[in-house]
Amino acid sequence: MPTTQKPLAIYIHWPFCVSKCPYCDFNSHVREQIDPQSWSQAYYTDLRNQSQFATNHQVQSIFFGGGTPSLMPPSIIEEVVTHIHKIWPVASTVEITMEANPHSSEINKFQSFQAAGINRISLGIQSLIPETLKFLGRAHSKQEALKAIEMAQKIFETHSLDFIYAHPKHTPEEWQKELKELLSFQPPHLSLYQLTIEPQTPFQSYERLGKFKMPGSLASEKFFDETIDTLKSTGYEQYEVSNFSKPNKACQHNMAYWRSEDYLGIGPGAHGRYTKNNFKVATRAHRSPEKWLELIKSKGCALTHQDQLTREELLEEMLLMGLRLTSGISTAKLNQVIACDFWEYVGPPKKTHLYSEGLLEKTDGFLKTTALGLKKLNTVLSYLLIR
Repeated sequence: MPTTQKPLAIYIHWPFCVSKCPYCDFNSHVREQIDPQSWSQAYYTDLRNQSQFATNHQVQSIFFGGGTPSLMPPSIIEEVVTHIHKIWPVASTVEITMEANPHSSEINKFQSFQAAGINRISLGIQSLIPETLKFLGRAHSKQEALKAIEMAQKIFETHSLDFIYAHPKHTPEEWQKELKELLSFQPPHLSLYQLTIEPQTPFQSYERLGKFKMPGSLASEKFFDETIDTLKSTGYEQYEVSNFSKPNKACQHNMAYWRSEDYLGIGPGAHGRYTKNNFKVATRAHRSPEKWLELIKSKGCALTHQDQLTREELLEEMLLMGLRLTSGISTAKLNQVIACDFWEYVGPPKKTHLYSEGLLEKTDGFLKTTALGLKKLNTVLSYLLIR
């Protein structure tokens, strides 16, 4: 019989890295030593505490992110997966993903990760150009990256490759060469991101000091267009702005975010969303690994924020996340959130303008961008959200 339980995604944050990449603004830290047993117990305590937010749910996906979760002892992963099975019903098709760097020391643990329960690995390749790997602060070589892809294909049910393109001095010709090489492996899933300069990162300082110059908007658009053309011509579906997959290989965990489904954030700095009395509640944990551990040990909870989103806040979040999907958002869901007609709420003239400019696709029951609208997504979102 079909389950009546709500789908649930669980994110586990491992906040440690060997070194901090200059473009990264994630909650990651470098530490010489950690106590595996303390972290395993703390994850269990956090899971038990937050289980009260998801009492009628079935776990559809588990995602170990970071930081660099492939630095975790496989025993912690196995214990966390076991704990989740004890607390919730888990779908037989559950997707259990771990982010990993293609460094040789981590590749050697792939078999152990698979035995611990990981069935999908997301490899942070980022580039196949040695000079670019150095520029991005990556510790692995091209040879290690290729070896990691081969091992992932052999060991895990499925895998994904992350790449960064349109960075300083990158040319479309170089990127096409990289794409051709990585596509020779026929990966089931690809996450392809244009480099963005995030606030309070070393790259922001470098750019301000004139150490490099980012590609202009026309160059970035050319990269984007050629990437989509290449992927589509080789059998990939663009199901989200930066994500491409073979049929039925989309990342189910990220789909939970983009579809505004319930998810729990476990670990330092992790965010979550759960439904309470037909409203969404946003959670966030303390960012400091040491303070998070201390709060979990002393109070059983390390959440610093637990805020019920207003209808307007939830609508904005649904648009920001959902319009990234090429499938769009159900207008019935949008109407339900704001308790009125979506276009009446944002303004009928906006609908006319967005359709006439070819930015939205005329479909029944869905708010969906055209290919042009997806490329100009920030403009579409800004226009919809201005009151």
